[in-house]
Amino acid sequence: MELLVDPPKKKVVGITNVVHPSIHDVNLLSEARAEGLELNFEQFGLDLYLDGLIEKPWGRECRIYADLFYDVWKLDILPGQSTSMHCHPRKETVLLCLEGTAKFHSLAETRILEALDFVHIRKGAFHSTENIGDSVLKLVEIETPRNKFDLVRAKDKYGRQGRLYETQTLDHKIGEINQIDFLGDAKIRSTGISNKYRFGVKGGMDIICRPDRNLIFAVSLGIKNVFTHDIQVFQAGTMSMSMLEPDNLYFTIAHNL
Repeated sequence: MELLVDPPKKKVVGITNVVHPSIHDVNLLSEARAEGLELNFEQFGLDLYLDGLIEKPWGRECRIYADLFYDVWKLDILPGQSTSMHCHPRKETVLLCLEGTAKFHSLAETRILEALDFVHIRKGAFHSTENIGDSVLKLVEIETPRNKFDLVRAKDKYGRQGRLYETQTLDHKIGEINQIDFLGDAKIRSTGISNKYRFGVKGGMDIICRPDRNLIFAVSLGIKNVFTHDIQVFQAGTMSMSMLEPDNLYFTIAHNL
């Protein structure tokens, strides 16, 4: 099996780049399994510390949206720091860049990510993100199915290879994460740590009929996308409104001006 990377496309709708697992990813995950790989499942009603601000050696991250199927996190990676070379064997991931410049590494290649770039990482594809800029790299990570503990670290400059997800939170005041009235199994944090961005859930008709000039991204929360492993990302300014489904719900990211 060879690594398949879809060529870059115009940022109208969908995924600019897709990283598929190769035989190298298969072999690395097989090695981890032979060495006693441990994989856990998130227990939604018990692992509530995940709603706090999670301390990372490269910076910090916090959950900004979650329902039964989707999980969305905001990451702040400090200059010169990087995530581990890791994979998620059981979930699809899309990484959105809001600010900064990153080197995105897979086992086969390295590419540059800048503001408004995004990449779809198929389950099992090892990857790492490095901040090569002078300011904090701000990313949003969308995952399905929801399971924060679906993590295999192969290499890590902080010595975390083979370890499970962090359990330490930072004593830092961040906005509350609250239940969504019209979506009983979902919760959302309306702003991030810096308050520069606001997050919401809107219907497609609402986005179409009441356009928001500060909108950056809209991400489909449709059930059919869960079945097809297709996390749909629409980029404001270039998105085609005809591609939004009026009755569908979307997670939205906007400038908080």
